[in-house]
Amino acid sequence: MPSRLDRRVQRTRKMLRESLMSLIMEEGYDEISIQDITDKANLGRATFYLHFKDKDELLLEVMSQLMGDILDQVPQLSETQWQLDDTKAIIKLFEFAIEHYDLYRILTIGSGAITAGRQLQTTIAENIRESIQSEMAAQNTEPTVPVDFIANFMAGSLLATIYWWLDQDLPYTVEEMADMYQKVNQLERDSLLGFDKLDPETEQEDGKKKKRGREKDNNNQPKKEPEGSPEMNDNETNSKAEEED
Repeated sequence: MPSRLDRRVQRTRKMLRESLMSLIMEEGYDEISIQDITDKANLGRATFYLHFKDKDELLLEVMSQLMGDILDQVPQLSETQWQLDDTKAIIKLFEFAIEHYDLYRILTIGSGAITAGRQLQTTIAENIRESIQSEMAAQNTEPTVPVDFIANFMAGSLLATIYWWLDQDLPYTVEEMADMYQKVNQLERDSLLGFDKLDPETEQEDGKKKKRGREKDNNNQPKKEPEGSPEMNDNETNSKAEEED
């Protein structure tokens, strides 16, 4: 009996999520009422309030489901794999953005964009923070700024890049976007996380190599002759002898 009830609850919540998504596409988030949502789902208002306190809470569940889809399709965005060193993974991320253009509409239309955008950025930032903390511990590095700042910065820049790309009607292919994003992200990431700094032992060894190189260059240079040629020195000696005579 409980399992059947759970399935019924899941089905009801799914109907409400799909109803909200459809209405956002048709009317925009601000214009939607709870009555509109329940009418679209063919459910009663009382049923809605059994599951959600308001439409903002329903929107947050919609975003949570969409984020689950993203992480399922692009596992490199998970907490343990946020490095995104794989170009194919980044391509998949931008392909997902095209396939879920409705998500972009939700994130840019009306007051719902604030609620949905914050939820999405928070979720991404949490994954990034967990990943970079574990990676810095493994690399024994220190960030140049607080980790929370880095995580939110990376999450915000990723979303802003996707928004811009979609808003400009896809001026670049997914492959081009992946390549550009990877280059910029790698530069920022290495600098912010301190990966571009040598550890003391490596730096000391590098200094020794440079010193040995300088010494080698000095040894290979031709030795300078003493000022004045041998003939000049002999002439000077003869001149002095004549003066003494």
